[in-house]
Formats: sequence, C-alpha cells, structure tokens
Amino acid sequence: MADINVVVTVDTENITPNNLKTTVVLTDDNGDHDKTPGDSETFDIRTTSGKTVQFKIEPKNKNIGAQVSFDSFFYESGDTGVFAPLPDSTNNWTGITSGTSGENEFFGIKFNVSGNSNNPFTLDPQLEIYP
Repeated sequence: MADINVVVTVDTENITPNNLKTTVVLTDDNGDHDKTPGDSETFDIRTTSGKTVQFKIEPKNKNIGAQVSFDSFFYESGDTGVFAPLPDSTNNWTGITSGTSGENEFFGIKFNVSGNSNNPFTLDPQLEIYP
C-alpha cells in the first residue's frame, strides 16, 4: 500500500494541448495542491524521504467512454534521484521518494486519451522533500 496516492483526473471531453493545465486535475490524500490554483502543472507533492507514491489516472466523466492511461514518467529538471525509481508500468505506477530535505525534482507524466489525435499529453508536476 502506498503512503501517498495521487489521482490524475482528465476531462476527456474537453482536453486539447492548449488547455491541459485546466482540464487535468491532480489530487492526493496527503493534502497537496497546485501552487497556482487551477494550474495542474504546478501540483506539488510535499513529502519526506522513503515514502511510496502511487499514481492512478481516470476520466472525469466515467460514463462517456473515453479511456485514459499512463504512457511514461520521466525526469525533467531539478535535483536528480529525488523520485527513484520513477513510476512506470513495471512498478504499478509507484515511485519512492529518496531525496534529502530541501531537494526538489520536476518530472513529466505522459498519458493518452483514447480516440484523441493529440496523444500523448504531457504534464510536469513537482516533488519536494521536506524534513
């Protein structure tokens, strides 16, 4: 069981490359939030080292039929190794925080929306390690 569960909710009916920040919402059970309200790319996971973080993706409207799925997670910038290993399909989209206090890492999440010609979409939230 993960220490922190992050849910990526995608508005599959309205998403385009130009409105990604407002059609994708990240939430978790750790009380984390967007640094800039309404901008999912400023979502900040604040945690201590050694915690497991599991990601789940789901459509906003589960009755419409469009499916969403993760494609990959990748290092983008900041301190390296803060999220190690990065979530991927082999570890059920679960990563482990391994940085030290004060470090942060920006990582990217690529995901797909079934039937959308703009796949994959990319988000870049942040992971920060606190004491």
